[in-house]
Amino acid sequence: MKIACISDLHLKFSGPRLKECESAMIWLRDDLITQHPDLIIIVGDFYHQRATPQEERFAQEWIRKIVSGCGCDMWILRGNHDDGNQLDVLAATATSGGSIHSLHRPDSWILPKFDIQISVLPWPDLGYFAAAVSADMSIAERREAAQAALIDVLRGFRPKIKIPHLLMAHANILGASCDSGQPVASGNEIALTVADLMEAEPGIVVLGHIHAAQSLVAPVSMFYCGSLFRTTFGESAGRKGYSIVEWTGTEWRVEERSGPARPMVLLEGRWIDGQLVGLEHGRLDEAEVRLRIEFPSEEREAARIQAEELKKAIEAEGAHSVTIDERPVIVTRSRCVEIAAARTTIDKLKAWAQSAGSEVPEDAEAKLQILEAGVSS
Repeated sequence: MKIACISDLHLKFSGPRLKECESAMIWLRDDLITQHPDLIIIVGDFYHQRATPQEERFAQEWIRKIVSGCGCDMWILRGNHDDGNQLDVLAATATSGGSIHSLHRPDSWILPKFDIQISVLPWPDLGYFAAAVSADMSIAERREAAQAALIDVLRGFRPKIKIPHLLMAHANILGASCDSGQPVASGNEIALTVADLMEAEPGIVVLGHIHAAQSLVAPVSMFYCGSLFRTTFGESAGRKGYSIVEWTGTEWRVEERSGPARPMVLLEGRWIDGQLVGLEHGRLDEAEVRLRIEFPSEEREAARIQAEELKKAIEAEGAHSVTIDERPVIVTRSRCVEIAAARTTIDKLKAWAQSAGSEVPEDAEAKLQILEAGVSS
């Protein structure tokens, strides 16, 4: 059995990612029809936010062509970005080749045709486990109780007979790395461990939610599919695409399908001796480039001129687009020691003139004495 595993599509037609999102999903549609899987599972975050009518129409037509072209079913897990009602609308899409199912709650099935068990864990929000918590619990106690209830759900997925078992989850797993390279940490969201997932006794685990495709250290194959295209400069490195999981009859095999995601490159420069430095780069063909430049605030105009020149050069090299991210630094100048030590106004003025290489006007002292006399009276 061949299963196409896709996660974190984040369909969104507003903002600067419109063309990238559309082209990536069209590539995915065509590649899926070519691969002809037996089942397609989207492991959460089909939409980036509550979908607009335009996005819903595109999604329905996209699904219709894929399911009809592949002749198989599609399952869509609810991710933390998804609206369950909108996923139900997608599930009602009419197709000629298979059916669509929106999955909001943990569940498990045996597919008799393939003699395989598939268990799914949509985004585990605290609301679903409300029965496990009480009003007098602290936030930490509620999270702990919800997590214990979730582990009980995973134990309920254990196969009743000896059969290949695929577990799919949209979740935070401790030990994984976020898109920025930082490790996943337990915070306000429920975070599971590899040991928690192994309570389900799976033969393979496919994950969604973190956009960086990666494998985890586990007793079985356990990995994040990653997202289809880059949405932030924190995702500048790594593969983008989807995975095909296949049960050969004796083992699970995984094939990574890399898509044509546009590179995103962050170049960070700083101002040293009148020059922007640290912006060296390699090939930037078709890349979306951000120039982040840090400079003293009084050097703004000079830094802008150099940044604009570099932008034009990078565009000429074939970059898709270049944006300049200015980071001016306000420089605080310490006062001259002599000025700070001076006690009277005229002494301070004389100290300033000396440090600036200037002279105090001849009548300045007399005028200051008149002013000071007026203030004191």
